[in-house]
Amino acid sequence: MTRFHRAVIAVLALALTTAACGSAKEKDASTLQDRIKVSGDFGEKPILEIDPPLKLTESTSWSEEIGTGDKIGSDATAILQLTLADGRTGKTALSTFDEGQRALEVKLGEQVFPSLVQALGGKPATSRVVVASTSEDAYGEKGAPQIGIKGGDPVVMVADIISTDPTSVLAKPTGATRAAPAKAPVLEEKDGLPVGFDFAKARKTKKLTVIPLREGTGPVVEEPDRIAANYLGQVWGAKQPFAETFSNEPALFTIGLQGVIKAWDNALAGQKEGARVMIIAPPAAAYGATAQQNIPANSTLVFVVDVLGVG
Repeated sequence: MTRFHRAVIAVLALALTTAACGSAKEKDASTLQDRIKVSGDFGEKPILEIDPPLKLTESTSWSEEIGTGDKIGSDATAILQLTLADGRTGKTALSTFDEGQRALEVKLGEQVFPSLVQALGGKPATSRVVVASTSEDAYGEKGAPQIGIKGGDPVVMVADIISTDPTSVLAKPTGATRAAPAKAPVLEEKDGLPVGFDFAKARKTKKLTVIPLREGTGPVVEEPDRIAANYLGQVWGAKQPFAETFSNEPALFTIGLQGVIKAWDNALAGQKEGARVMIIAPPAAAYGATAQQNIPANSTLVFVVDVLGVG
């Protein structure tokens, strides 16, 4: 994580302690839209032209572009490209589009501006949303001097919603079945569900290995994307898995923002919804020399992952 990216997260986190509970009303925004011009394509850094100073009595939002993806739920996680500007000066303060930076993973209601939460709720992925926020709904009286925003300054935000939690999740993998190589671990099943691996005839590899078991027929996992997946993980040679979700509910993950082990980011990007893959992760692509609960240091890990939803 770069210093700038840490700063983006830090200044967003300030909102919890400095902002009052407010709202961003998506109505009567026409006058503000005359003073806040946003141009440029979705997924690229927006061009913001603000006629300062803005004086706001309430936070307001509108959609510059309405997407077609899954809608953001009230407690969902969203992946955003976010640009912030000072409404007093009209100057852009920071943007995750800047060179060397990456998108933000934001869970609604946690460490994020109340005005932004209100604006994002119910919006579909691939939308571009603009928020003109009062200081009370953003940084409050303390401001964010590290990025040039003084206490009491209104804030303009442009959020490109890259992905969110899938709202439609498959019950099982889809597409053609593919046989694993003879020297791969054998996936064991009970009542049609994975329960572990047999390593008796398997040959350990030192490289990250991705073995497709079902092709999948849905949308492709891109970086970054939110996915719903069932998985089972087992240390190479162990008798029992260290974790699995097949007996419960699919788990939600972000692929492409280093929130999971390197093997998952590399192996799952490019897979289709409905895919089942076996992932053999050597230590360098898993937890390395750091032991985890039920995972010794320098372990090679084997996973089976069903990609059941792509946000």
